[in-house]
Amino acid sequence: MIRRPLRALLLCGALLAGELVALGGASAASPTNPNCTGVPDAVLTGGGQVRVFAMHHKQDLADNSTYQSIRDALDCELTARVDPYRASDHPNVVVYNELNGLSYGTEGSRGLVARQASSQATFVDTTIGQPGALGIGAVAGPYAAPIAYYDTKFGTPGSVAGAIGQMFTSITDTLVRSVVENLSALAHKHGVYIVFGTPLVVREGTDCSGQYAGWVACPGWHRSTDVGDIAALQDPDLAPAPYVYVADANTVDNVQLFFAPDGTLYDMQPKVNLTPIEIDPLGWHQGSATTIHAISLYGADAVRYPAVRFGVGISLDAFETAIGPTPCPPEAPPGTKFEPYPQFMQCLDSKGVNVFLQPEFNDGGAACASWTDFTEDCGTTKANWQPLSWMRSAWFSVQGRADGGFVFKNFKYAVNPFMTGNLFDISGDGQTAIFARDDPRARPGWYAGDSTAALYAGAGVGTYTDRADDPRYSRFEGPQPGFLALTPWTIPEGAPGSAYRCKPRSTTAPDCTSSTGAPPITTAGALDPGDPASLQSCEKGLAPGSGVTSGPCAENNYRSSVLIADLFPAAAAEPSPGALPLTATDRS
Repeated sequence: MIRRPLRALLLCGALLAGELVALGGASAASPTNPNCTGVPDAVLTGGGQVRVFAMHHKQDLADNSTYQSIRDALDCELTARVDPYRASDHPNVVVYNELNGLSYGTEGSRGLVARQASSQATFVDTTIGQPGALGIGAVAGPYAAPIAYYDTKFGTPGSVAGAIGQMFTSITDTLVRSVVENLSALAHKHGVYIVFGTPLVVREGTDCSGQYAGWVACPGWHRSTDVGDIAALQDPDLAPAPYVYVADANTVDNVQLFFAPDGTLYDMQPKVNLTPIEIDPLGWHQGSATTIHAISLYGADAVRYPAVRFGVGISLDAFETAIGPTPCPPEAPPGTKFEPYPQFMQCLDSKGVNVFLQPEFNDGGAACASWTDFTEDCGTTKANWQPLSWMRSAWFSVQGRADGGFVFKNFKYAVNPFMTGNLFDISGDGQTAIFARDDPRARPGWYAGDSTAALYAGAGVGTYTDRADDPRYSRFEGPQPGFLALTPWTIPEGAPGSAYRCKPRSTTAPDCTSSTGAPPITTAGALDPGDPASLQSCEKGLAPGSGVTSGPCAENNYRSSVLIADLFPAAAAEPSPGALPLTATDRS
């Protein structure tokens, strides 16, 4: 998630859930899983040290009715989009998104109310003023026994954030089965590495012992056959369960898990820089900056390709690009915290990372939409065009310059996969991308709406009509070097008037005006939400609750695809001379 919060899955959702039990029937399976069809948006193969698959995955609650249906949906996607393109002579790394596993907390009969509530969420959340409130919070009632178990084990929380965090702890068994067991099996079946995001309990530093000794961050759960644990925690759909997964702490992190081709969970990176609402009211735990580390390949692959070093910056982490005299925090006693940590990317670079992974669940809703709108710092005087401001993250890691050189010396590639699709009344949206430095295949490119300097042309009014632009980002406009692969957005940028939210004046349409107080644009009226003539108005159609039911901008008609590229090809080029020069003040 970027700095806008994932709308908050509040405890009141659990309180309201009891009113919705009778609404609707069981969740229907997806008639056609969009992740199982189509062709990749880019395939750049032909040799290298590692092949990456950046998954532009579309989430769907209908996939989550059982552990098996979750596995089947992912298996279908891997079969369609990975297997036909898998390299036979070097490792294949499938990079999924941030928080893929979040919706898996609605698995099974205990999550049925939450899955049913999807169609009711907009009405309820509008009524109480909190989008997302009816979401996964609706499982709290059915998980009363596990919540009580952890209240006894860890103490009764004394705050709303603590109670919601404890709720996430209570679904540990469900999440380990749906994420860890499933992804381990799928990595082994398809013979690939899988990087996958979920909320789960994480331990750090010296708390990692036994088989996890030496890990900077490790699983915070264990398998138990104790009859008391089983009685309190077992999934009723599996009863009598031979075992359950028990949380060893109530520190739930936003974490990326690394699975090897033999199914081994061999590394993880928790999110260090959380959004305010991830902290309160979600009650999640901030990973310590001492967990920032490089991640190698596994086993024989690590020996064969020792130079390949991955590093993960989960969403907001990637925007923390401050430069200081000491890149990483010092070693410190357990429990010492160094977060939020503004030098996250400098620290990661200092670890020798050359493949930067930025998994995303870039969230938004009808009132504050995700991608092609002024939704960065939404609702504030700093609001700006998100595709432009996004250039400060993955692209900047490999192409940002200052003082005559690259800001980060080691990053050669950046892989930024976005999750798409509407979850309850929250949208996931964006453009998955792979960026490169020193790779002859990379070309100048841009995100949606950034092909020219139109955003800042004509001060006060300009092309866009509801903006409060930050001039720091003007340097990112127009074609920029280092684009290796990019998923297109829903509306082609070359469409007539694609950069406007206006149409020729009519007697029924109001004037388009600027949110900055500039005079009205007297030659045009407002486009209807969902009108495919505009990048901006189409986004209003895709978002939850838009009511647009047909055409390319129909609600939830987000793309689903994959980008595939071999990294570190034998032929290399000098750094692009057109790399964008930036000053230190641009890196905030």
